[in-house]
Amino acid sequence: MFGPRLNRVFASRANALWWSAMVLVTAYCVAADPPAEVAPAPDAAVAHAGEKSGDPWAAMKDVAKKRQELLR
Repeated sequence: MFGPRLNRVFASRANALWWSAMVLVTAYCVAADPPAEVAPAPDAAVAHAGEKSGDPWAAMKDVAKKRQELLR
C-alpha cells in the first residue's frame, strides 16, 4: 500500500539495509523526547505527583481513587 513492494526492498542486501536504516531514522525523528527528571514529591503531594511528571493517566487514577472511596 505505502512505500516500496517487499520483494523489491529485499531484492538485494543493500536495498534491505537502506530500507531498515530509513525505518530507524523515521522512528528516531518521530519519537518524543524523554521527560525531564522530576524531584520526588513530598508525601502530602503524592496525589498530584502525576501532574508534575506528565503522567497522562493521573486524572484517571484520581477518578478511580474517588470512586473507591465512595463505594466504601
